[in-house]
Amino acid sequence: MGHNGLAVRCHEVRKHFGEGEARIEALRGVDFDARFGELTFLVGPSGCGKTTLISVIAGLLDRTGGDLMVLGGRPDDLSDTGRVLFRRKHLGFVFQQYNLLPSLTAAENVAVPLLAAGSPRREAVSLARSSTSRDSSSVTSPRRPWTTRTGRPSCSFWLNTPSTRIGPSSS
Repeated sequence: MGHNGLAVRCHEVRKHFGEGEARIEALRGVDFDARFGELTFLVGPSGCGKTTLISVIAGLLDRTGGDLMVLGGRPDDLSDTGRVLFRRKHLGFVFQQYNLLPSLTAAENVAVPLLAAGSPRREAVSLARSSTSRDSSSVTSPRRPWTTRTGRPSCSFWLNTPSTRIGPSSS
């Protein structure tokens, strides 16, 4: 587990892009904690740094300042290959535009990372179905992942959604 039950701890995390007059401060001393077993939302206006922060936490981008702990370790201490293996084993992403493979069912899409990790197809799809069985209308049926019986997009949660899509007008 992490330090004091924390899955993620950011202290004064900074990230900039570019140099000189072109320099953009994307993260300016962010403090953020996410505890094991708790649902945590990252919300804010478009362009405020939500995606940058998620990318730094996941080790997709290097921070330019501050301290970061993820699952009790420092992503900066890992090699590029180590970061890839860490993400594959411990992290999952749900993107704004679904980014699903349209020819696969929802369960098959969930199984894709397991297949990339070397699991046999039958085992990967079975595990994907059992771990996502709460939404049986879109996971276990042969329907394509972006529709349910209502014909509307189906997704149980969002990790990275612009806050402008959150609220009464988005339903």
